[in-house]
Amino acid sequence: MNEVKQKFDEVVQAIRWRGAHERFRLADEIRIIRGWVLGLAVVVFLAFQAVPIAIHRTDRYPPTIPELVALGLGAGLLLGALVLLIGYVNADAKRRGMNAALWTLIAVFVPYLIGVFIYFVMRAPRPFPCPQCGNFVNADFNYCPTCKYNMRPACPQCKREVRVDDKYCPHCAQELARAAA
Repeated sequence: MNEVKQKFDEVVQAIRWRGAHERFRLADEIRIIRGWVLGLAVVVFLAFQAVPIAIHRTDRYPPTIPELVALGLGAGLLLGALVLLIGYVNADAKRRGMNAALWTLIAVFVPYLIGVFIYFVMRAPRPFPCPQCGNFVNADFNYCPTCKYNMRPACPQCKREVRVDDKYCPHCAQELARAAA
């Protein structure tokens, strides 16, 4: 039982660390979607604009024009957004060093967008630059593999994580040495 609690605490600590260090800007996230995926989404949207026209010409008792327009716009927007979402999963998985092909297949073939939800829950944190040398480091690392910079300094007394600029441990009030950073 103690091992389960320890593992849970590690997961919670990783989630808190990710929230404190990852910056989310919607414009930056949209930019990672490749141009051909945007083009494919537009083609899917435009293709579904032709479906109501085909229904109107072939049906003996066609629906009204507003119903056809709503059908074309709704289906086109929904499937175009789905194409963009799958393209985002692929590009984001590559950016995070994950298996992009596997996660794209999961996002496509697991029904009801459960695969996309699983991706967003399970995705790895983005690599970030080391404050000392500038090389990109995985968020799981405690030390930079290039310059040995301590990415997560800890209090020498209570062994809990502290910020680099802290003078005293916020948990036990131990005075922190500058060399610990």
